[in-house]
Amino acid sequence: MLRRKLMVILLALTALLMVLAVAALWSLQRVFVDLDHLRTASTAVDHVNELNTSLSTIEVELYALQTGRQRHLDRLVDEIESIHLAADELDEHYVVLEPEIMPTYEQFMTRLGGFESLVGVLATANDRDLSLRYNLACLDRAAQMHQDLILIARHVQAHTRNEQTEINGRFRWLVVSIALGFLVVINTSILMMLRTAGMILRPVDKLVFASRELARENFGHRVTLGQADEFDELARAYNHLAEQLQENERRRIQTLQQTALTLNHELNNAITTINLQLTLLRRRSGRDEAVHKGLGQIQENLQRMSEVIASLKQLKRVVLTDYVDGVKMLDLNESIREQGPEAVAGS
Repeated sequence: MLRRKLMVILLALTALLMVLAVAALWSLQRVFVDLDHLRTASTAVDHVNELNTSLSTIEVELYALQTGRQRHLDRLVDEIESIHLAADELDEHYVVLEPEIMPTYEQFMTRLGGFESLVGVLATANDRDLSLRYNLACLDRAAQMHQDLILIARHVQAHTRNEQTEINGRFRWLVVSIALGFLVVINTSILMMLRTAGMILRPVDKLVFASRELARENFGHRVTLGQADEFDELARAYNHLAEQLQENERRRIQTLQQTALTLNHELNNAITTINLQLTLLRRRSGRDEAVHKGLGQIQENLQRMSEVIASLKQLKRVVLTDYVDGVKMLDLNESIREQGPEAVAGS
């Protein structure tokens, strides 16, 4: 049925939109997860910069101890603690677990442990030469750690750029895919709506044309739709109505023809008798022109009556015409024609 077809079309369009929306949300969610990874990688760069800053501060303190301008190790110990905390935070990032970064990061952590041991020995050394030797060892270890952090920073930045490039490419293709998907859905919806409109408008046009034919008394017109829906039921109802009207018209014409046949038979008998009497009257009247003229008019009217009754036997349909206001009469000339598109049916 038409209602079921429309529901199927609407449900199909709704399901298509839902699938596209779910796919778009799922793809966007993956992009958001990748953006979180990218943000984590960018914070790893910040932690590496913090480590470099703390190492630079420690180097300044070591140079101050070497020249004798600084005799206390409190700030040095605090900076080492800051480096240790920053290294622990860096250890929580997934970036340092990458195969390209992991060996360098492990090397940095090993050197950091040795660096803490050297600073501890430096803090307890009382001999100036021994302190100087450990100071130089700490500076050398700090320089090595700087190199490790530079390599780690390069790897992290390269990894971040690669991820950013990949995410940008995926996001670009995602936007293009979503746009194409919605274009396909919109075009599909338009095509399905056009098809739905055709399912409704075509039978409506046929039924409207059939109604006009019915108003013109063309009872032989039939509607054929060939679709199993409400319009097809309406077309069958129209065809049934047209058949009934055609049968009623046929019966009415047959009734009028039979009536005309009966009238013609009776009228012909009466006219024959009247003509005989008129002939006798004409003979008896002699040469009276007035009587002959009157008798001739009577015969003409009788002949006209006979022709009118005879034409009723040739009726093809019933066509009425206006006689006086509010009164109609049978139009014989139009009624005996095969087709009369402008005819108006009488009741």
